[in-house]
Amino acid sequence: MSSSAYKIDWNVIHKYLPELLKGLSITLEISAVGMALALIFGLILAVGRLNSNKLISAISDGAVQLSRSIPLFVLLFWIYYGLSLKFNLLLTEFQAGALALGITGGAYMAEVFRSGLLAIAPGQSEAGLAIGLSKGQVFRGIVLPQALRIVIPPTVNVYVGLLKGATIVSVIGVSDMIYVARYVSLATFTPFELYTVAGLIFVSLTLTISGFVWLLERRLGRSKAHV
Repeated sequence: MSSSAYKIDWNVIHKYLPELLKGLSITLEISAVGMALALIFGLILAVGRLNSNKLISAISDGAVQLSRSIPLFVLLFWIYYGLSLKFNLLLTEFQAGALALGITGGAYMAEVFRSGLLAIAPGQSEAGLAIGLSKGQVFRGIVLPQALRIVIPPTVNVYVGLLKGATIVSVIGVSDMIYVARYVSLATFTPFELYTVAGLIFVSLTLTISGFVWLLERRLGRSKAHV
């Protein structure tokens, strides 16, 4: 019994590629908003974990551990459905997806920021205090600028993770690229073609971003060598 080889329907790819790219723009937008929230949450939690107040430090550390232990899929459903059912707080699909990404990414960014802040020599803060600067001025003017330079490469890596994680938001109706691929594949019976193209687009994006991180790390490494 012979079986014919599967033939890729190139017409479907050509016809629906613009729709996939529109979905990609939503994916990039929601991952960017999620990353912006992750930066805010992460910095707050990192500062909290390093706080001399043990209660604040413990609460911040607990929030980080809890956020990292909850699967993004579950968190997404809690935010989108749970907030509306329990607190009558209605969020759009986009808002819920971005918030879920922000919370998940914030937990990882908290560790990135914490490592960056700890990498700054304590003597620099002590010198700033010695010349009359307040703790806030020392943090904003001395510690934070140097820490940001250290955390840029791992921050981009966190974004890559959020970009791939953003594919999950389609389950609550966000019309991202995966949502478009699933919707069109059900109508055309060509899931292989559409998901393959979507996968190749993600691969090209992540490789491009990873290449940028590699170049950035080399440049920062050369800058440090000349200091």
